Amino acid sequence: MNDEKTEISFRYMLLNQFKRKWKMLREAIEKCPDDKWHDGKEEWLFSWLAYHIVETADFYTQEYHKNMQWGKVADIDWEKVSKKEIEEKKSKVTKELVSNYLEEMNRTITKLLKETSDEDLLKKDSFYWFDSIYEKLIYLLRHNSYHLGELALMLREWDAERIKWG
Repeated sequence: MNDEKTEISFRYMLLNQFKRKWKMLREAIEKCPDDKWHDGKEEWLFSWLAYHIVETADFYTQEYHKNMQWGKVADIDWEKVSKKEIEEKKSKVTKELVSNYLEEMNRTITKLLKETSDEDLLKKDSFYWFDSIYEKLIYLLRHNSYHLGELALMLREWDAERIKWG
């Protein structure tokens, strides 16, 4: 038995969970048949759910909740365009766009967690509805897991290759 004590931090554990989540999302994007990418129920298309998972990571890693421009990466300005234009822009969200956004957010979260101490994770930020940054990041993981489950179900319903639990 090794007597050496290994200290594991909250940030280290969070980083591991985010890495696993991103791996599952990458796999879901890759395994989605091209002809099903924009399929789904109501406004929740496979493509938009995948985009939404990444966009919420963008939101919850911001320092101030009021800074977020929802839809920016998909070139959607919710305030200035019609519902028809929004649907047209959603239909142009590609696997490449979502994958690139995912990689950007992976880098952002990795940097954030590598540069943040456990003590800092326990502090509050502008997201006043959470008691700490740590709670906010746990919420983000839960939120994203919910939507990953929806993507996994869609793949199953389409008889597409399943994503692996990671």
